[in-house]
Amino acid sequence: MKLITKPDTSRRRIAAVGMYDGVHPGHRFLLEYLSAEANSRGLSPAAVTFSRHPLSTVRPLEAPSLLTTLEDKIDALAEAGAKEIILLSFNDRLRRLKAEEFISLLHTKFGIDALVLGFNNRFGHDGPEGIELYREIGDRLGVDIVSAPEYRGPGAPVSSSRIRHMLLEGDTRGAAALLGHPYALRGRVEDGNKVGRTLGYATANLKTLSPDILVPKPGVYAAFVTTPDGEHRMGMVNIGYRPTVAGEKVGAEGLPLTIEAHILDYQGYLYGEDVRIEFVEYMRPERKFDNIEKLRAQLADDEKKARKILG
Repeated sequence: MKLITKPDTSRRRIAAVGMYDGVHPGHRFLLEYLSAEANSRGLSPAAVTFSRHPLSTVRPLEAPSLLTTLEDKIDALAEAGAKEIILLSFNDRLRRLKAEEFISLLHTKFGIDALVLGFNNRFGHDGPEGIELYREIGDRLGVDIVSAPEYRGPGAPVSSSRIRHMLLEGDTRGAAALLGHPYALRGRVEDGNKVGRTLGYATANLKTLSPDILVPKPGVYAAFVTTPDGEHRMGMVNIGYRPTVAGEKVGAEGLPLTIEAHILDYQGYLYGEDVRIEFVEYMRPERKFDNIEKLRAQLADDEKKARKILG
């Protein structure tokens, strides 16, 4: 895979433009179609994407949390068959380009002679609607506009926004069905208050590697945790505010949301290391217990349930 971050006309290309957040089956279907068109036309297939969500520039307050970090998205696009990835910085200059200006930029700066458009794909400051308007623009610029068929596979219609909604509702199994794999996030293990180890359930306290990444609904999850040694281990993850430990501080302004992972049957040292969590099933909401003993008993029940789910 070749990552292109500056003008490159070393070859003639056919491309598909998108945010590709999550690189779900709909995206992979589009990339497969792109590759087939590239082979038939003798062009090099390229995925054109952005370093951050366009809404973070256009309407920052409406910008969604993301399903993948930029690094993970690039890796997933490569795994999905993208031979070249053109990464554009979505800045104020780019947002002001009309569709014709944007297509012209792709053609002159990146050697793109054909564009594959998904069934609901729109771009450009003027946002033309309908494939025929894009074809008219393409005819003027010498760029062939190709309409891709709609994905009708399992879970269709699949969209990144639909997957986000499921995760924010705690429906990790539904999200996994649409993604084609469990939703995962990576984080760095930081020093915590070490209360978990006094309960017999030491936890790795995670800080996500990107502030833009989506954190699922608060609660307790059965999850797989990939440790730095590459091992895929069973675990249970709590997302929330630790009400039993925080006491009256819960709900106070500025109290941070925490992500704590207890890795079953693991004693390794993880401070400062990166781990990956795959959310398998939402088990229960976070709640405040009357005392530490009741919390310990609940954690024991959570462990039994997590072992059964993860098998």
